[in-house]
Amino acid sequence: SSTRSRSSTTTLQAATTPHQPVQKVAIIGSGIAGLALAHAFLSNNPSSSNNNKIQIDIFDSRTNLDEKAGSGIQLTGGLVALNEISNNLYNEVVESSLPLERLVSKCRPWFGGNKDDAGVEQGWQLLELDIQNAIRENAAADASKQHGAEEGDSNKQYSLVREDGEVVAYTILRGTLQRILQEQLAQEHGVDVQFDKRLCGMAYSNEENGVKCQFNDGTTTGPYDLVVGCDGIQSKVKQYVNTGSLQPNADSSSAIYSGIRITFAIQEGDADDNPVQAKKGAQFTQFFGNGAYALTSSYGAGKGVPPAKGAFLIYTDDDYYGPFPKSVFKRDESEVAVKPSVEAAAENADWTQDNRVPREHVAECIKVLKTAAIPGNDVADIVSNSNRFFDLGVYFHNPFSWNGWVREFDKSAKYAVLAGDAAHAMPPFLGQGANQALQDAYLLAEKVFEYNDQVEQYSSVVRGGESTAEPNLKALLNEYEKRRWLPTTSITAKAAGLGYLETGSGFFGNFRDAFFFTMGKLKVVNKVFIDSATPKI
Repeated sequence: SSTRSRSSTTTLQAATTPHQPVQKVAIIGSGIAGLALAHAFLSNNPSSSNNNKIQIDIFDSRTNLDEKAGSGIQLTGGLVALNEISNNLYNEVVESSLPLERLVSKCRPWFGGNKDDAGVEQGWQLLELDIQNAIRENAAADASKQHGAEEGDSNKQYSLVREDGEVVAYTILRGTLQRILQEQLAQEHGVDVQFDKRLCGMAYSNEENGVKCQFNDGTTTGPYDLVVGCDGIQSKVKQYVNTGSLQPNADSSSAIYSGIRITFAIQEGDADDNPVQAKKGAQFTQFFGNGAYALTSSYGAGKGVPPAKGAFLIYTDDDYYGPFPKSVFKRDESEVAVKPSVEAAAENADWTQDNRVPREHVAECIKVLKTAAIPGNDVADIVSNSNRFFDLGVYFHNPFSWNGWVREFDKSAKYAVLAGDAAHAMPPFLGQGANQALQDAYLLAEKVFEYNDQVEQYSSVVRGGESTAEPNLKALLNEYEKRRWLPTTSITAKAAGLGYLETGSGFFGNFRDAFFFTMGKLKVVNKVFIDSATPKI
């Protein structure tokens, strides 16, 4: 792990009021962000000189974590951050994943055709990105910056190419990654997720000098020095950060429905396949049609387990123009479209909910594929042979909020802070949600370690009667937010734009095809992919 400079910019006369280190933390939500954050707090981190262990309680409103729920994901910069947290954890995840090798984009022919020997339309190829090679070339170009980053430099550059030449780009099922994080948390640290705990209240207790958390089962826990909201797009902790209170039936005002829907299917690997041969590497293949597009890939499903295949069908909601309900543009009240209820934490950009749909939904998917003239049979084959089907609306958070990610409890120096989708839920079209959550976890833990170091140093110096920098947890939490806000906001904006572009129809569909063809030739696609994938911690 790296070390960080912990000097303060302000020197004050030592105050007589003692500063307390962060010793007990409540993590609300056990998705990828919450589990990774628990590991970050509990792993032996050489970058912290403070030897006091932080105590963790981690809660989740669900009854369990279903490994069979959720989609496949890519891991790039987030995996670099996970390695900073724990090399053992990194190795466990890599051994359960597939190397991500390339991206290919195809479109329906504008004229003529490109049929194979069986008469199946294969479409026109718009671009092909050799991901491994592109990452290596970028790393070589940045070599001078990498060598110039001194140990302890807070602006240290992180690479997607390790010292042994391994390219950090993999695919894995979200459920498999969650299982590994949960199992290792219990095995290495003796911490279990407390399920069936839906947060309904938080308040600072003067008597106990900490935050008490109330849950809908009537239990209260605490006191805590810090409460971290890793509870997804319908985050209760975010509601508190925004408003200073928790309202049982209030929706998060910053959750935006994109007007784009995703149906995805997961086909488990064949047990008769040779797992070693099957793990030959993953390719993302995009198929652009008229008003919709599809994506296929394969995903690691665990050590010794044949990889799974995934097919995603992305299309626009008939009742929406982008994020705007068509009812806004209709005069006849009988035509008014019903806005999807955000009761749909079920419709969750975090993709951790088990929103399964019946197998009968296959017929609807095949119909959309044919209507959109999506080329090839790859998507239809996976859909037809899949074991699990899911349907989601794509929501994301408005990153421009006056309230930010941090709120103090009643001037107590105890704080609520956000991470992962609770802070910056984003459309999935750049594949960066899980990666950004992992980077949040690493950096947030680093800032808390830094504060605890400051408290330790402050106490030592004060005993000697000297002046020193006063510890300031709020400033460090704000640094965490500032460091992570720009990259996550940039990715959110790019991903939202991509979603609307990729589901274009008619003239806009042809424009999309020409755009991707041109951007592929100019290698702009390489730059966008690598810029989003490179860790910024």
